[in-house]
Amino acid sequence: MNGQSLPEVAFGPFRLDLRSRRLSRNGVAVALGERAFDVLRALVVAEGALVTKSDLIAQVWPSVTVEENNLQVQIYAVRRALGEDGDSRGYVRTVSGRGYRFVGDAPAAGEAATATLPAQEIRYCRMVDGAHLAVATLGEGPPVVRAPVWMSHVEHDWRSTIWREILTALVGAHRLVRYDARGTGLSDRDVEISFEAAVSDLETIIDALGLKRFALLGMSQGVAVSIAYAARHPERVSRMVLAGGYARGSLVVTPERATAVEAMATLVSERWGSDNPAFRQLFTSLGFPDATMAQIHEINELQRVSASGDTAARILKMLARVDVSAELARVRAPTLVLHSRDDAWIPAERSREIARGIAGARFHEIAGANHVVLPQGPLFDSYIATVLAFLSDD
Repeated sequence: MNGQSLPEVAFGPFRLDLRSRRLSRNGVAVALGERAFDVLRALVVAEGALVTKSDLIAQVWPSVTVEENNLQVQIYAVRRALGEDGDSRGYVRTVSGRGYRFVGDAPAAGEAATATLPAQEIRYCRMVDGAHLAVATLGEGPPVVRAPVWMSHVEHDWRSTIWREILTALVGAHRLVRYDARGTGLSDRDVEISFEAAVSDLETIIDALGLKRFALLGMSQGVAVSIAYAARHPERVSRMVLAGGYARGSLVVTPERATAVEAMATLVSERWGSDNPAFRQLFTSLGFPDATMAQIHEINELQRVSASGDTAARILKMLARVDVSAELARVRAPTLVLHSRDDAWIPAERSREIARGIAGARFHEIAGANHVVLPQGPLFDSYIATVLAFLSDD
């Protein structure tokens, strides 16, 4: 195609009319802002060649000085218009550290992000108190059970770029079990929220699936639940990976923060479900400072669809009072503990405390400040390799 001379360019189900400045999909107009249109046009007319960030900024904002994050916002708008939730198989590809290029023969929009995802089976398990929790299983091999994270939704997190690469790596060698915590995701919403209920839920799901022995993966809030289960059922857990978590909640470590936690819970209860993502983004920006604009949107949306404001507040207050430090010494499973060095959500010292309390535990500190290691970062491959190698030691 020659975007410089043709008034219209077709790719997949899309047509880009350069003269009337209109993008359509299967004949239906697709909303696209002026700046986003200029970004897409610049990429399309380059015919697959790399367009550097500086060149894009110069073309879209001539004679105006703007910051690079303005470009990221428009790239995200283009990707949303094309139905993409990432750039690994979409039309707009990132060339790390340099710029972007357009791939006209990419899969049809909307199919790119899901085509390679294996199908997961979702079932419901009845808990001791009658609540029903959504449980997802996929993959073949030795079982790995992931305790729920903040927030969880087994359909949405599987499609997010934050979680997809980690989950896909695990599925490549294991049967992966995930479930939505009570009150969140596809699980029953109007239920009791307590730490003991959370541990009981994990016990019930393990028994319902007939798992005799398995590896346990705890991330963030799932770490404390995993520790409690492993301490109480040492014969069931073959090995355990704990990432970015704690054994003692914030009010156990610093009781004087009670007023601040209560105030935050009130704000969460009132503003969490708002259409305005500003309040949720406070959590996102703090925990994922290196996230792209698309990833920030993903995390904001995942939090919104995962739980109501009232439930999020109840979970927040419950987690602040968790204390499983006395159970650390009873853990017998080989344990790998990981934490980002400058994590602003949960200090790395909380994971060091876990590693000191579990006999023989390995501690692996990760450079950076992201609560979960992001797939586009330079440390992601080694992070995943470390986890997979530890899980395969058996």
